[in-house]
Amino acid sequence: MSTEMQRATRAIVAGSRVVASPYCSTPSTLLRELGDLSAVVPGLALSAGLLLGEMPFLDAVKTGSLRLMSWHMSGALRGLATRGIVDYLPLRASEVARHLSGRVDVALIRVSPPDAGGWCSLGPSASYTKALVATAGVVIAEVDTTMPRPVGEDARIRRSDIDFLVDSDTALATYPEAAASEVTDRIARTVVDFIPNGANVQLGIGAVPQSVASQLAVADVSDLRMIGLACDSMIGLMESGRLMPGESIRAAEILGTDMIFSVADGNPAIRLASSATIHNPLWLATQPRLISVCSALAVDLSGQVASESIEGKILAGVGGSADFFDGAGLSAGGLRIIAIPSTTNAGGSRITAEFGTGTAVTLPRHSVDVVVTEFGAATLSGLPIAERAVALAAVAAPQHRDALLAGTSSSLTSHAEGRGARAEGRRPLSKVKT
Repeated sequence: MSTEMQRATRAIVAGSRVVASPYCSTPSTLLRELGDLSAVVPGLALSAGLLLGEMPFLDAVKTGSLRLMSWHMSGALRGLATRGIVDYLPLRASEVARHLSGRVDVALIRVSPPDAGGWCSLGPSASYTKALVATAGVVIAEVDTTMPRPVGEDARIRRSDIDFLVDSDTALATYPEAAASEVTDRIARTVVDFIPNGANVQLGIGAVPQSVASQLAVADVSDLRMIGLACDSMIGLMESGRLMPGESIRAAEILGTDMIFSVADGNPAIRLASSATIHNPLWLATQPRLISVCSALAVDLSGQVASESIEGKILAGVGGSADFFDGAGLSAGGLRIIAIPSTTNAGGSRITAEFGTGTAVTLPRHSVDVVVTEFGAATLSGLPIAERAVALAAVAAPQHRDALLAGTSSSLTSHAEGRGARAEGRRPLSKVKT
């Protein structure tokens, strides 16, 4: 351990409440040291959003010497959260800064070396790191010489805001995109049909939103702006000429690999801002034609959306979905779309008659306009419950459709079958776009 690291870790005393910067700015070197320190300093508690990269500190979490709470589970944390070893906090992105206020003893962050003006870049993550620094009693930063320097006041802090600087010996975390498939491309092409010229488009995390970005690059659409995050699949979109000139991507996170990091470095077309802006429903509401496209774990036949857990298994988090859907619902010409494959990897239906015990409703049924699968788009706005069931069953995988309607009440099933029979002569369903 270097002398500076020794000085920094001495500032982490018994009972310290520690919060780390998230996503691709995860401070892996400092988190490793925190895990080691917890063996000799009692009562340490770590909180964070989605953490990426190396996670050797999890050994300390498993033994109980380090308590961990997260508001967005990565794959490495899911099993631990379900078993109660990691605490899960349901928290929407717009509320993270307020949650942190007065609750942080030590901030662990990742930064670039200071420039000539004394500014350190926060790199790919601007969502809550600046707010974290402002509220923490002690700020410890690991310095990464490979850190990109995106544009945006919320993407940098003064060297004087940092109490301890230590050298990073871990690579900047990346988030490689999942491979596109025939299913994700079919979903994406349907989603693109809902996106008008001049739209502000928000895409969530996952293979389907990434496919939407790729399909937009070859779609007959123009003058778009992207909101929320920047990812590798947006590089082609930037090069396609379908984005507005100038500042065309406004994001809280850059979530990808060296490809998008290099493009974002000093590029005025990509501006980072904190969640106080990007996830603020009041600001989002001022963006005309805001089309919010989010993925999910499951949707029930009334249109309720589960994005956090399934039958007690905690798999993700609220993230920005509630904020984006609130904003899109208030935006002039806005639209709220859930885009998911019809089945799980194991073949189960993601559209379900009802949620099982332990499945959290992340988005209420009144907040969803459209649900898209590879079998089409069910437009739910204005539909009563019975007609929603018909529309959603029609975009489920064919092998699950009969069972979905059979699992509802007899009166709903009778109504739905009648609706389905009448609709079949017109199109698959009057409220379904295929």
